[in-house]
Amino acid sequence: MKSKLKKIRVKLWYDQKKKWDKIAFSFMNPCKNIIDVGCGQGRFIAQDKNRIVGIDQSEASLNKCKSLGYNVIKGDVRQLPFEDSSVEGIHCSHVIEHFQPSDVHKILSEFDRVLKPKGVLVIRAPLLWYGFYSNLTHVRPYNPEAILHYLTPSRGHTFSQISDSYKVLCLKKRFGHIESRNIAINMLTRLGFPWLKKTGFMLVLKKGELQKEING
Repeated sequence: MKSKLKKIRVKLWYDQKKKWDKIAFSFMNPCKNIIDVGCGQGRFIAQDKNRIVGIDQSEASLNKCKSLGYNVIKGDVRQLPFEDSSVEGIHCSHVIEHFQPSDVHKILSEFDRVLKPKGVLVIRAPLLWYGFYSNLTHVRPYNPEAILHYLTPSRGHTFSQISDSYKVLCLKKRFGHIESRNIAINMLTRLGFPWLKKTGFMLVLKKGELQKEING
């Protein structure tokens, strides 16, 4: 009886990270080639190792990915090793919060440079919550509006506008996760308790087919 309950618990257990990987990848189904920027140990690459190339600076992470048979490249997110308009999908999860604003602007500019027209860009990042600065590598949180400010029509830019052609396909907020072995509580967590703190987001954008020339 215990073994059956354990199997049921495992089946119903909500793994938020893996669930969001699947949601992000669902927007990239038409993409023939995808880069996972800041790929870590390759959790997102597992969605389709034949179409996804991982990029990271950590030798340990790259070696782990290689041991799993994943295609990875060592590179700097601020200067991507790809040609202009050469990729159809970009996934970037929990990377931008480790950089200063000027570097984030460079990162977004690089995404725009290598992404093909009609390509899909997925950015996942934490919002400000009580545990954000518990990670000493976190520089500051960036809300989705800060990203949209430089990729969609807007005014009053501190840095030069990157593009005005992107459209929002999805903006999903992440709620704090309750760690519990109780199946009922775990299943409710999937929906996001409305009284819990929003701790992160997933922003899915599609690049326009034609872009205007934008002066800074």
